[in-house]
Amino acid sequence: MLHGWAQASIVGVTEATTHAVVKLNAGFDDYPNHVAKAVQLLLKSGIEGPYAIALGSDAYTGVVETTEHGGYPLLDHLRKILEGPVVWAPGVTGAVVVSLRGGDFLFESGQDLSIGYSHHDADDVHLYIEESFSFRVATPEAAVSLQP
Repeated sequence: MLHGWAQASIVGVTEATTHAVVKLNAGFDDYPNHVAKAVQLLLKSGIEGPYAIALGSDAYTGVVETTEHGGYPLLDHLRKILEGPVVWAPGVTGAVVVSLRGGDFLFESGQDLSIGYSHHDADDVHLYIEESFSFRVATPEAAVSLQP
């Protein structure tokens, strides 16, 4: 849950982070500088890598389609800075750089997956699947939001 879910009182990664937002320019030429700045903020906070970046649909398309001076793909350059993946995340506004070291973001399952009976008719039996879960940011310093 990168942006959280206010109706369920779930604070997302971008709301919980203690870092200032890194402002993105309109073009993609400066993305390596922005991502490097985000990684530097994480390193200064003692958050080690590798790192990943989740890009919204427009940002992902722009990164994949862009080559830097000399023809080097921007996508590959970002992977080298992060030492990790570049991920398409259509629900993200802008981008979010996160640490992949583990333990910073927690998925909490409330109960096991259960199958229940709803009803039946002459032809079909209708069942449902139920599971409760939540998300929690354990280390707010482990992410940086990049916004236009």
